[in-house]
Amino acid sequence: MSRADDPRSVPVDGDRLREFRHTVNLTQEEAASRAGYTERLIRKLERGGPVQLQTVKDVLEAYGRLSPEIGEVPLTELLRNRNSRPPAELVHEWFERVYNQRDLSAIDELMHSDVVLIAEGETRQGREMIRQRVSAILAAFDPLQIWVENVIGGPDYAVAHWYVEKKHIGDFLGIAATNKEVTLRGSSFAKYANDQIIEARDHWDVQDLVQKLTGNPSKPV
Repeated sequence: MSRADDPRSVPVDGDRLREFRHTVNLTQEEAASRAGYTERLIRKLERGGPVQLQTVKDVLEAYGRLSPEIGEVPLTELLRNRNSRPPAELVHEWFERVYNQRDLSAIDELMHSDVVLIAEGETRQGREMIRQRVSAILAAFDPLQIWVENVIGGPDYAVAHWYVEKKHIGDFLGIAATNKEVTLRGSSFAKYANDQIIEARDHWDVQDLVQKLTGNPSKPV
């Protein structure tokens, strides 16, 4: 079966696939070359997908895991159940617990260990990087309250449009505390697997915030 013949995308056990790669002493780049894919796709696999079933088969074959001599791995053992709750519901929980309740422990529960976030023109990977970003936001703005105004979602993703009110009490983007109360609107995209965020993008107007805090629309250097 060719890759194009199998359009189904499924969440997978990325941790186990990573263990298989380590067993055969391959880097992600080497694994990608052997399987005939990009390194980016191998990273996606190890974050839990979702990916096409044929992709999983090709990677298992590259790792020798479809060989009876080594120990064939049933494909079903690597497929994870889809989200048990709608992503639209999960994204509400993210904003409420992490920002409104300031519960940083929720990051470990609601985000995959290798989550990738693109925000403020930067790419961050891993829970610790996300924790640092959230901590910086919460330290700079208190009180801070986010309302999710509407959510568009599917089986494995959600797009939330939100509104935030916050008071600037600490350094943020190189701007010292102004004690100004500001409001912003933005949106967030989140892709889910097994009730955890595996990829996310935040979209909001950085220059608008800078202008509201300083009167100057340019981002500080």
